[in-house]
Amino acid sequence: MARKVIKKENKKHVPHKVEDDASALKPWPDLPQQLINAISWQPSLMLDTSHGGVTKSWRAQTKQCNSQAILPWFELRDGDADKKFKFIISFHEGEWSWSTWDWRRRTWGAPWRYYVGFFGGLLVGRLPPTEYYLHFHRRQGSNVRLPPWDERVPFHRAVISSSTRDPDCRDFILMVLTGISYPAFVFYRRKARSKHEWIKQDCNIPDPHSSTNKSERKVSLMRFTNAIGYKGKFYALSLQGNLAVIEDFDSQPIITALGPKRAVPSVWSRHFKEYLLESDGKILLVFLISKKSVDIVDEVEVFQLDVGTLLWIKKDGIGDRTLFLGSNCCMSVSASKMRCRSNCVYFIDHISEEDWWVYDFRRGNISPCKRDAIFTQGLSFRLDNERKK
Repeated sequence: MARKVIKKENKKHVPHKVEDDASALKPWPDLPQQLINAISWQPSLMLDTSHGGVTKSWRAQTKQCNSQAILPWFELRDGDADKKFKFIISFHEGEWSWSTWDWRRRTWGAPWRYYVGFFGGLLVGRLPPTEYYLHFHRRQGSNVRLPPWDERVPFHRAVISSSTRDPDCRDFILMVLTGISYPAFVFYRRKARSKHEWIKQDCNIPDPHSSTNKSERKVSLMRFTNAIGYKGKFYALSLQGNLAVIEDFDSQPIITALGPKRAVPSVWSRHFKEYLLESDGKILLVFLISKKSVDIVDEVEVFQLDVGTLLWIKKDGIGDRTLFLGSNCCMSVSASKMRCRSNCVYFIDHISEEDWWVYDFRRGNISPCKRDAIFTQGLSFRLDNERKK
């Protein structure tokens, strides 16, 4: 397939107001407390943690209601973008150290004020209005200040091209999704002897499933709202569910391939929430589907990406894995190691954002689950680590 270049164009940016409202901060990660306790003793578990989901609603009736209708487009549900969070994990000294300038363990909060993104062991923090920082999970005191951010551009979601499981983690690309077309992406390249600056790039590829303004003869362009970094490449989903593969060629990130089919649930829904995450070396796309009420999840579907064909293959189970889908993060764990039910997907209730529910692949149903009943045998990572020593 011919490569599609993401053209650099000098077009007007959409104004974006940056707010700093302390009351808007929410705890991150919103995982079960037992799992947070395990992470505090074994920080490497954070490598399996990623962003929260993106909620999409149908803007018009679907084919389920009208067989003659053209498959409509999506719009983001209000409140999903630009949320701010406060980091709540207290790591135990000797296992992890949040250091800033004096190389000693300090509380979370310096040099930035709050967390805005996380992927593959890389934390992104912000000090309003324009300062952004990176923190690497395996290095003490490794806070990297990013170039000043353009306040006119939305900072929707940040991911890196590869996981920071590499202890050196010296070369990678940070990609920020803006949710708009001009610019669609903002890149930061971390590499020896390279300029450390933001690179804005537009996307002029028409979205085949977006709305078209016939009176003005305007075609909607692809706008990306979700992405994952995997083995040096980016796999980004547009608002309309189109998959794009972004690779780095001669210091120029370009779209090298587009998925042949739209990433949507296989059943009719009023709206759904999609999660992209890496699980046991594979890319998974999980849908929490609401059919009757927008506040109730009626069905859960999990798809695995075939990176060769770029097709999403529906899965009938996830084996020994267990998925946790919070409102602002998601995580894949080994059920046998974490001592929880395997082949299950746990997610937070949409209404209260406090109650957990579980989808069991074996039974094919959704049932409520108390927070203290998720890990039936308890977690004792501290004792396990001491035994290994």
